Amino acid sequence: MGSYYDGLFSLCGFEHEEIEKERPRIEASFEKLGIGPGDMEAACSRVSRYHDVSLEGVRKLLGAWLKELIDLVLAREDGRKIVYFGFPAILGPGLMLCASSEHVFVSAPDMVLDHTMGQIFNKLGPILEAGEANGLPPGHALCSLWQAKIGGIAKGMIPVPDLALASSYYCDMGSKADDLVTALYGVPIAYIDGIMDSEWGEYPGYLPERVHYLGAQINKAMEKAEKVLGIKIAPDAWQRSRKNSQPFRDNLARLTEVMKADPVPVGLAELELLEALSGSSTGRGIQEGIKAMNILIHELEGRVEAGLGIMEKGAPRIMVRLGHTSDPAVTRLYEDAGLAVPLTYILASRGGVAVKPRGNYGTPGEIIAEYEMTGGYYHGTEAQIRLYEKAAELMKLDGFVAQYLYNCRPVATISHIQKKYLEEKTGLPVLSLEIDNFDSRAYSADSLRTKVETFAEMLRAKKGR
Repeated sequence: MGSYYDGLFSLCGFEHEEIEKERPRIEASFEKLGIGPGDMEAACSRVSRYHDVSLEGVRKLLGAWLKELIDLVLAREDGRKIVYFGFPAILGPGLMLCASSEHVFVSAPDMVLDHTMGQIFNKLGPILEAGEANGLPPGHALCSLWQAKIGGIAKGMIPVPDLALASSYYCDMGSKADDLVTALYGVPIAYIDGIMDSEWGEYPGYLPERVHYLGAQINKAMEKAEKVLGIKIAPDAWQRSRKNSQPFRDNLARLTEVMKADPVPVGLAELELLEALSGSSTGRGIQEGIKAMNILIHELEGRVEAGLGIMEKGAPRIMVRLGHTSDPAVTRLYEDAGLAVPLTYILASRGGVAVKPRGNYGTPGEIIAEYEMTGGYYHGTEAQIRLYEKAAELMKLDGFVAQYLYNCRPVATISHIQKKYLEEKTGLPVLSLEIDNFDSRAYSADSLRTKVETFAEMLRAKKGR
């Protein structure tokens, strides 16, 4: 027997048999989330409008996010130990915990809520407001991702975790926000500290002491996780977790090659869906996402072979940091202005542009730390900017949109030096765009449109079109 949500789940790549199997879990999770029949028409319309659901791989990606949401909401009922981390994060510790016990659930709940309650259902606002009412008030430059996490817990949508993996190696607000989770709910925290103060000109080199320090921090956090969760991390946990996630990295490299095509075969909204899974899920979501990527890339290769794309051939090509996690209208803004987006930061750093590890470190924490250092994201300002520079040649770019979040210090601090450096080194125009990639209440598509459209006109004029 069908139900009111069958149409949405079919649209999001679920087979009939999957819906029947998941039905009890769908209904239990929807009850907690406050989703009912009245939400379905708007959700289906939103998904169809902003995502290329003609592609099976895109539909399956949306389904992967819904499966991750269901598992997140019901993790306590499933009898699992729950670990939350923030975004962006070093995934190694979470992957190792999952590889060591099937009874551990590790996720970035804020990103899951953004991509489902935001992107699909357009119901993120009340969750953010609950976060603001429970310790993260508006107007204080506090990250909206943390508001989503606190709000989701406060509203009883997602369970209180057994452990928080808190980091300050990139996001200096993360560890303090997890302190709030502890203050409100008594959750134990495993801190991972680090530094991002490389000298200019040092990258891709870095001092071994930095790997030793960050590695020691990761090892210490894993020791605490073992005690809190009552598990033992398997000796081969890192190797197994790397093997399980290798197909995702391989697919990013394949996708990088596909996106070199002109016209580009798919839009930024779909890139964002698949890229964000790797930093948000360590369980069913990412595994289903890998399957979806296999389907999607095959479909995109077919489009490239046929000379098909979502933009006209010769459209100006730009790189942006990332798409909007909760409001696809903002993500689509660039393409609505006539700009092709073949590359984002995550695709560039994980899809074959980054340098390879070259050290010989002994502990699991050090091995993870060096892997992350080579990507540049946790290395320092210069490493992040130079990745854009490499991307210009890789993708034959015509310009950059240097997004910066006023409430994210690691991103905001590089915004203007990034513009100056890239324009001088590459000769390409850079739009320095203040935005919030997680919350569009203050930075909506309408508020950003004039700047993006003006930039697009400038790029077209420069190309002589």
